Amino acid sequence: MNIGFIYYSFYPITGGASVHGYYLARGLNRLGYNLFKINGEPDPHTTRLKNPLTGIFRILWRCDLIYVRMDYFINLRNLVTIVAKLMGKKVIVELNSPSDELHMFGKSRKYIRRADCVMGKILRRVDAVIVINDIVKRYCEETMALENVIAIDNGGEVIDRNNIEVSNQVKSIFEQVQKEFSKTVVWTGSANHLHDFEKLKKIAAAVDDDIAVILIVRRENQEVPESELPNLFILENLDRDDVAWVVSGSDVGLTFYSSFDWSRCGYYGSSTKTFEYLNNGLLTIANVKGTEAQQRYPNYRYIEEFDEIIEAIHSFKRENDAHKPFIRTWDDVARETSDVIQKVVND
Repeated sequence: MNIGFIYYSFYPITGGASVHGYYLARGLNRLGYNLFKINGEPDPHTTRLKNPLTGIFRILWRCDLIYVRMDYFINLRNLVTIVAKLMGKKVIVELNSPSDELHMFGKSRKYIRRADCVMGKILRRVDAVIVINDIVKRYCEETMALENVIAIDNGGEVIDRNNIEVSNQVKSIFEQVQKEFSKTVVWTGSANHLHDFEKLKKIAAAVDDDIAVILIVRRENQEVPESELPNLFILENLDRDDVAWVVSGSDVGLTFYSSFDWSRCGYYGSSTKTFEYLNNGLLTIANVKGTEAQQRYPNYRYIEEFDEIIEAIHSFKRENDAHKPFIRTWDDVARETSDVIQKVVND
């Protein structure tokens, strides 16, 4: 089956949506789907059409289904959804946040309500809407009166360190950290207002001196904190393999977010880094309630109190051969997405 995969640029992987896009494309391709895209660099799992404009017309003409990652901005991806439905094509939309996120771009409540109205009119006409969890599903159903919404949680990689092409610089830094410190705590993410950097710095100051805290930061619209402590290491804009190398060799992974009081849904995410920590045996500490799938892992901890976070870090002992009774990977995400695709195409 040929699928027009109209997504954020996801290759090379830079984090966030690109992680989701890349591994979903890989998983669908492994299941036998032929994916066509118009942006980003060529990757092993899709066919990139060189000219975006003519590529869109080729996709709309030849593909059996159009898969679009939509958001609340005026862009080509959203327009493709409308044109595809006017042409009678089967369309699946992926929507991974409520419109409240526009608040972070300075939009008013009135503007956000109008975005709900416009988006609702579009999404009621597509064949299925895939979201990342039941919270976003409830938002779609209650705010936009949608009936065709399916929640598919994110997944994570099980990292094979023997097959990672890590840079010499990062490998040297991390191996030196492991020599000097008995335990490594890691956080990965983009520098934006969703993340609580102050708490991360406070943790580095509060843990024992023989515990290292590594922040792997992709710079966005917020200042990256400076390292003022001997056990706090800040690495910026690493390649995907470098990030995987550090994460898979660490002991504790942190998932901390600032307040979501501007969102009607509260915290609505399904962090991809959380699954990556969990799947690779890290004690994973979050200050927000994770998804149902994340909470099934024995190494997942939802902790709000600062002292309890520090105690959990101090007491954790990693067992590399620990039995993993439950692992959710990107292949699971692809299979569940394929189920939706087959239902849409065959209805």
